[in-house]
Amino acid sequence: MTTIEIGQYFQYHNSNIKLLKIGFDQIRNQIKGLYLTKNKSGDYIFSLNDNNLEKIETRRVEKALSRILSGIQVSWAEESIKRLFYEPNLLTDGQRTFLIEQQALDQKWYTTLKVIFCIAYDLVPATDETCSTVRIERERRNLGDELVDQYLELRDMITDHLVPNFSIRNKVQHGEWEFAFKPKYSAEFSQDITDKINNENFITTTSRYTLVNAFYQMIVDLGRFKSNRFALDSMMTPFEFFYKSYMRKIKFEVDKITNSNLDSFINEKLLREIRGQHYRSLEKV
Repeated sequence: MTTIEIGQYFQYHNSNIKLLKIGFDQIRNQIKGLYLTKNKSGDYIFSLNDNNLEKIETRRVEKALSRILSGIQVSWAEESIKRLFYEPNLLTDGQRTFLIEQQALDQKWYTTLKVIFCIAYDLVPATDETCSTVRIERERRNLGDELVDQYLELRDMITDHLVPNFSIRNKVQHGEWEFAFKPKYSAEFSQDITDKINNENFITTTSRYTLVNAFYQMIVDLGRFKSNRFALDSMMTPFEFFYKSYMRKIKFEVDKITNSNLDSFINEKLLREIRGQHYRSLEKV
């Protein structure tokens, strides 16, 4: 592809990303709005007892919107990695084609990380530009333990905190929003997949969305700041220098996913709203 064509395709995917962001933000705001909904009596519905019929029905609306949000988040993750393939001056045509042709979304992310890491640290063999023969975990003597460990840590985080939502995408998009069935024909009920779907909520989905952005920027920076360019000194690239800062941001979101407590989040939101109403009423006096 020519430089102009690459730029045009980047803009195509960027336009998709912008529209997805609008959709994500709109659904997310609708869910947040539900948490502050009042009934005809002026009571916050989410402050009512769990067996209250109004709360049960509102919870069903919340679940439906959360499924839509989860589907958009995975679409965001897929379109983000597709856009990355057209980042200027990052990949060769052969590398781009190889990554595009990876069928599963998790493989697109894993393989992109690997290829970009190989580019960054001059591990691309002359006869293997897609790095299919490279085993980064065996490069400790060449790269040192720290760089290899950073690569493996990033890969593990993709496995632990992005892939789980990738794996339920088809179930969500095919309408299995409350009870899920085993692939590939959905002929048999699966409690395990059902639990995975129901464990996704407003907090986890929002953090996975943020994680996609963080991983995207890390991978792009990794490829941009190659080992023989942009060094801050003779030994360290900006990617290496800012690695701990990147990871702090990522681990902050990972912690929210791991320890998400939706009920506490809603209660805190209600308390802030009640305090805000109280302060506003005092200002009017």
